[in-house]
Amino acid sequence: DIEIGSLSKAFSVMGGFIAAKQPLVDLYMMSARQRLMSIALTVPDTAALLEAVKMLGESEELVQKLWWNVNHLRAGFTELGFDIGNSETPIIPVMLGDEDLAKAFSARLFEEGVFASPIVFPMVPRGTARVRVIVSASFSKEDCDAGLAAFAKVKAELCP
Repeated sequence: DIEIGSLSKAFSVMGGFIAAKQPLVDLYMMSARQRLMSIALTVPDTAALLEAVKMLGESEELVQKLWWNVNHLRAGFTELGFDIGNSETPIIPVMLGDEDLAKAFSARLFEEGVFASPIVFPMVPRGTARVRVIVSASFSKEDCDAGLAAFAKVKAELCP
């Protein structure tokens, strides 16, 4: 009876949505804490979202490329000995455990030209820190391989 979604991960824009029958939407609009300081989507975010939906409706090529990249990176991380959990999305968690290690790992990756956010307490329980890799269809195979090489280099430096 209700669909709720985030636009930030699927479409790389700010915001989210709720789709339901009007009485439920009205209840949400009046009582949900998440809306307390929320505003409408920006015009650029709305335009980007509409264009992304249009592009996805025209071809499956980008979706297929995205999943090829996801599978290639998962295989590479596994081969490098990383625990990548059981994500079924294009977001790959590279589990590191220690919060300081996750922060340092993320910082070193950034120096190597790779952006992977550290995810630490309170976003995840203590002892389950990770860096999060968000895969894109815009990545080439060379981009993916360069990212894997950076992970291997940083792992050798920080996790001897």
